[in-house]
Amino acid sequence: MPESKASPVRKSLGDIKVKYSPIKKSNNKHNNVFVKGYKFGLMSLEVKKFSDFNEDAYFKDFLDVLDSNPKISQDLGIIKVAFTRESSKSNVAKIQSSGFKARQFLGIAPQDHENDAEFRKKWADKIINFMNNEIKWRYSNVFKFRGDLTKTSNGKVTSSLDEVLLDEDIGGFVGLFLFDSVENIKDNKEVMGDIFGSPVNLEVGDSILLANWTNWSNEED
Repeated sequence: MPESKASPVRKSLGDIKVKYSPIKKSNNKHNNVFVKGYKFGLMSLEVKKFSDFNEDAYFKDFLDVLDSNPKISQDLGIIKVAFTRESSKSNVAKIQSSGFKARQFLGIAPQDHENDAEFRKKWADKIINFMNNEIKWRYSNVFKFRGDLTKTSNGKVTSSLDEVLLDEDIGGFVGLFLFDSVENIKDNKEVMGDIFGSPVNLEVGDSILLANWTNWSNEED
């Protein structure tokens, strides 16, 4: 007949010195930074919460610094903070679960780096380093690069401007940074196709550009 095993003896609570088990803080709660490249060297940088890749992280303190000191924007290569477009088919800003419009930081790469992932990474790292080390945050905030989401084919960026910018910003960007007038490009199928990937937008592309051509150059900063 098998010998019965003794029941395990529980510890005596009086022998336990630590009676409170603290919740350990996670070391992985970094806000996520994503970079994307588009035609004409346009770059976008999005900062998302560690808990939700679809929700913007808090970055108001950084915006306040950029607004108060334009030289910092220039040094970081940030040309504008703009709303993120829902899709090329819909000229509306993407709405987050919080109800607020999603925003992004924009930059532009020089022509010889328009398809250069290394350049985009360096641009993102420069901004991340500034946010992590130069901003006095109202709330604890740490940012970490998570990836380059650029769409490419044969080493070339494939995403058109209407995949990321609202119409008002497409015209402003093209008018300020790319071409002298709409007349120079409206009949150029390649250029217009790089601006407007959606056939619906392409059909009225010259009107969109004309209506918004001076939006950025007329801004009072």
